[in-house]
This record gives sequence, C-alpha cells and structure tokens, in this order.
Amino acid sequence: MTDFHYFEQPSDTSSGTLNPVYELLDFPIVMGQADDIVLTGPAPEAPLVDGRKVTDPRLVKALSKPITLDRAEVLDRSAKLGGILRAMGLVDRDGETIAIAIAEDVPPIARTLSILAAIRIGVNVDLRSAGAEQSQKQVTAVIHTIDAAPIDSGRASVKVIRSRFEGIGITVAGKTANLDQAMRDSRVESAEVAALSPGHPLILTEDGHLDARASLAWLSREALPEA
Repeated sequence: MTDFHYFEQPSDTSSGTLNPVYELLDFPIVMGQADDIVLTGPAPEAPLVDGRKVTDPRLVKALSKPITLDRAEVLDRSAKLGGILRAMGLVDRDGETIAIAIAEDVPPIARTLSILAAIRIGVNVDLRSAGAEQSQKQVTAVIHTIDAAPIDSGRASVKVIRSRFEGIGITVAGKTANLDQAMRDSRVESAEVAALSPGHPLILTEDGHLDARASLAWLSREALPEA
C-alpha cells in the first residue's frame, strides 16, 4: 500500500495533507473491512478477565489462545490512546517537537497500538533500541510496563472493556499514569486523525527519521503486515 487519500490535495503552493494511519485503519473501515483481522499476538501467559488474572484451570485453558484484533478494535484502541495522549498535552506545538519512546518490555499488541496512536495525532515515535532510555530532554514521554493492581470496573467512569494496556504506564515529566485505567475511562474522548504534511517527521528508527509519507510503507511492513 503506497497510495494516499489526501485531506488537502497537493497544489502549486501546498504539499497537501495526509496521515498513514488513515490509510491503514479509517479508510478501509469505511470500505467495509472493519472485521478483518489485522493484528495478532501470542497467547497470554496469564489470561485476564475484566483486568483480573484468571485462576480457574478450565478458564485458563479456554482463554490461553493467540490474541486477534480486527481493524475496528485496532482503530478504537489506538484512537482512544491518541485521545489520552492529547489530554496529557502530548501534541506538537509551534517550534516544539513531541517525541514518545516505547520501552522494549512493552508487549507487541500494546506496542503497535502505541505507535498507531502517536502517529494518528502527529507525534514522533522514537523506536531506536535505546529510545526509551533517553533523557527527558530528548523524549517527552515513555510508555513502559508498570506493577499495577487490577482496575475496579465498578466505578461509573470506568468501562468494562479490555484496554489492551494492562500493566502498562506512561511517564511524563517524572510522573507515571496507568494506561489501563485511562484507556477504560469513559470521560476521555478518542482522537480524530490529524492532517499532516507529507514531510512531517513521525518515526525515528536506527536508520533515521521517516516522514508521514514514508511511514505508510514502514507501518504496512512492521506494524500491521496483515492489514
């Protein structure tokens, strides 16, 4: 997949606007591909139900199956995380670049959703092997694993829905928030896809920066190869 649907068409005075996440998630859903399985992961070592570990051996066996997410859930979960990032102030401003690093211990599903969320709102993702270890002067936030108790779903503001971020937190300016709780909070709105210039830097790899246009091929190959 290499073609883009431009939000603003290129012209003699403008390079136009686009977003690679729109091409992989939003547009295919409009075209009737919401139920396609686009993201898979290994079976969980400790299955969860409503954020709590399952202890019944029969349930453990029944739930210990590879994870499969269709395009609709991937869009829902990544857009919700994008809304959380925006609510935390993690958006690019004039003359300021926001970069998010993802620790290597973050499980594959949460890692992919984090990448898609950041790109959805136009935030840089530092995917270098040492990216999550950079100082706060170089990255604005770090997504990483945390030791957190299960979320109480009895509160009105917390949805009984699988967050896909159990045991994952985000640290900004030395303060850590529980992403499982935030992802299930009904007060946080999902983020709309951001219109970006083709040259907007989005992904930082060991080989350098990928802009919005070049990021589509990378995402199709590395993040959502089944899409």
